[in-house]
Amino acid sequence: MTTAFTADELTQIPWLPLERVPAGTNAIRSNRGVEVISYETCASTLRDLDYSTGLVELFEESGVDVQEFKEIASKSVNYVEGPDHARLRSALGTFFTPQKVQSMRSEVREWIEAALDATGEQTEIELVGDMIRDIPARVFSELLGVDAEKHAAFISRISEESVRIFEMDPELAGPSTAAWSELTRWVDELLEIHEPGTPDANVLDHMLAQKAMGKMSDEDIRVSLVTLLAASTDTTQILAGLMFTSFLDNPDQWQRLREDPSLVPSAVTEAARYRPGDAWIFRVATVDKEIAGVPVYAGDHVFALIGAAHRDPAVFTNPEIFDIGRTGERLPLNWGVGRHFCLGRMFAVMELEEMLRATSARWVTIEHSDPAAAREASYLDAGTSVHIRVTPAN
Repeated sequence: MTTAFTADELTQIPWLPLERVPAGTNAIRSNRGVEVISYETCASTLRDLDYSTGLVELFEESGVDVQEFKEIASKSVNYVEGPDHARLRSALGTFFTPQKVQSMRSEVREWIEAALDATGEQTEIELVGDMIRDIPARVFSELLGVDAEKHAAFISRISEESVRIFEMDPELAGPSTAAWSELTRWVDELLEIHEPGTPDANVLDHMLAQKAMGKMSDEDIRVSLVTLLAASTDTTQILAGLMFTSFLDNPDQWQRLREDPSLVPSAVTEAARYRPGDAWIFRVATVDKEIAGVPVYAGDHVFALIGAAHRDPAVFTNPEIFDIGRTGERLPLNWGVGRHFCLGRMFAVMELEEMLRATSARWVTIEHSDPAAAREASYLDAGTSVHIRVTPAN
């Protein structure tokens, strides 16, 4: 069966497959590979050891023909399996802990409040430029142990540019190659000038401590820094923009949040479900098998369509409704599941929570500055600009 939707359409309407395939369809074959649609089938596919994360293939599909970048991808914690994956996951995971997240929460709140203070008495605000873009970059600067004033803008830009390989568009080969060249050069310069400090003061010192214990090599550290930097800010920025867009389109939920701030954590979870930043998570089959009765062959590209999975009526009650009090249902798949679950998820969630806490306390209402333009905007435009009009609380 060939799909009646394209990759471009999925980027604009991530849940489109549910409208185009028969109800109850779990997976289908398309001209680009296998499309996994239902929630449970997506989750089981992402956990399956027979599917690689396909990072090397992403470079090949994007026309980025630089062996160094492919080797970095092939040696990263996001790609390797077995004992090497367990070793790297353990070495890095002991830094990305709930305790580390909580230790940064008050500081993140201060950054957000300062960004909002800088808007003064404005009632017309562009959220991405005025607040959203800076916060994930500041967090990563802090985790990396570099000066945010000097490096945050670079970190935000290079993350946005380097992850465009996930678009698998050969027309972006030139810009993607340039971005990865700049990214690796910056990491090499950082490693050259870094002066070791207290273990766990930042992620680089943590990795140096892991090296001293024989758990990481110099190559592991370089590869990990490159891949962490590439993934550092872009996803969180897009999710934040989409989160506020969901509230703009559902003003009753904004009022509900203001009346009950304890809903902030469930609101972030619901926002990630309702408008995911990615339509799919990419995988590559390493053996012949099947998914929900659909034959899969070694080398096939497999797409876990999380945008559709998040609207699966077999899992979510009234999935088309944005309900910030939604509880007792499955977690969104934005950050993956299983062994390759995103190391930075807890930081992203914390940042989104603090953005909601600060803004909902300040603004009685939020609305689109230009509703007509908002209706015409592309789905992912929310990651680059969100123009709003606010009614201040005071």
